[in-house]
Amino acid sequence: MSIKNPLRYPGAKSKLYDYICKLLIAEQRTGCTFYEPFAGSAAISLLLLENQVISKAVLNELDPLLYNFWFSVFNHTEELITLIRNTDITLENWHEFSLYRNNDYLQDKTSVQIGFAGLFLNRTNFSGILKANPLGGLNQQSQYPINCRFNKDKIINSIQQLSLYGNKITLYNLDAIDFMKQALRYKRNRKTFVYIDPPYYKEGANLYRCYYTHEQHMLLSKFILSKTYPWLISYDNAEEIRKMYKQLSPLTIHMDYSVHTSRNAEELLISNIKIPPMEPSSTTIEPLIG
Repeated sequence: MSIKNPLRYPGAKSKLYDYICKLLIAEQRTGCTFYEPFAGSAAISLLLLENQVISKAVLNELDPLLYNFWFSVFNHTEELITLIRNTDITLENWHEFSLYRNNDYLQDKTSVQIGFAGLFLNRTNFSGILKANPLGGLNQQSQYPINCRFNKDKIINSIQQLSLYGNKITLYNLDAIDFMKQALRYKRNRKTFVYIDPPYYKEGANLYRCYYTHEQHMLLSKFILSKTYPWLISYDNAEEIRKMYKQLSPLTIHMDYSVHTSRNAEELLISNIKIPPMEPSSTTIEPLIG
């Protein structure tokens, strides 16, 4: 049974796990080091590690709330768990932790405090969106109260299990391109694979704190198209993205956006290696209520 991810995440890519797993096997890259420049929930890396498909994961996350959460999971496990156990999941505390969304507020905070704030907001906000309002609204007049997605025992159990993989995970807190320049500088062999999951082109500003402008998406495309190490990138199906990667053949797939559970949307898979069509999958993602 897979370890439950402690984070809720908009547009969760865990549904791509089977596809990427088969791709790594077909490309004879099992046992490789797997790089994620936009880690977020790190769902795919963690599943690949758990199932021993890869040997190591190198995760980069620019958002300090998410980076410090993962840093705390692997380096300050018990301190993080203590905060989870001892903190009431209330609107009053939500207002306190919402202050952590201002980076200036983080100056005198510890990694565990920042990481817990990221977890608190992720589990109590609409669809796990860190910049959103709390479940149940600011007046708490919904049938879904602020604590309805914060099962402490399950979250603690997930963190305890994931912490065991700390010796196989390296964390960075950089801009994605800077991360790839640094961590992948000399990587050209078969023991490397890079999975790139940038902020959505169309909805990124609404979903993520660290979203990309058109110019930043352009810079990313120019950078990654120049690289010879094997990479796979997933995007929302935007015409602008198709133009940026027109020299390759994007694969169109259907995904369920976790932000709108009734909505099925087209996304793109783009790679500098030959990628097969996506087979119909029975994989499901737990609906995110909010």
